[in-house]
Amino acid sequence: MDMEQPSEKRQIRAAARILLICPVCGQENSERAETLRARASYACRGDGCTYDFDLAGTQRGNNAGFAEAMRRFHAAVDVLRGEGAG
Repeated sequence: MDMEQPSEKRQIRAAARILLICPVCGQENSERAETLRARASYACRGDGCTYDFDLAGTQRGNNAGFAEAMRRFHAAVDVLRGEGAG
């Protein structure tokens, strides 16, 4: 089994980009995962749009939230790479 070095795994995660599509104006907002990880919200960059993405999952009705979605995403990637807890 080919084992990646921990530094390689960190580099992959740091380079990952997340695409946030605004439900109000349709603007595609692309940002580095590392940048988003440290934030609770992210403002849409669409012209005149005032929508804020709730990255902490604090909006009403948002059961999963961004943090939970990222945990599931990373768990799925780990399983695909053979590193899952199984």
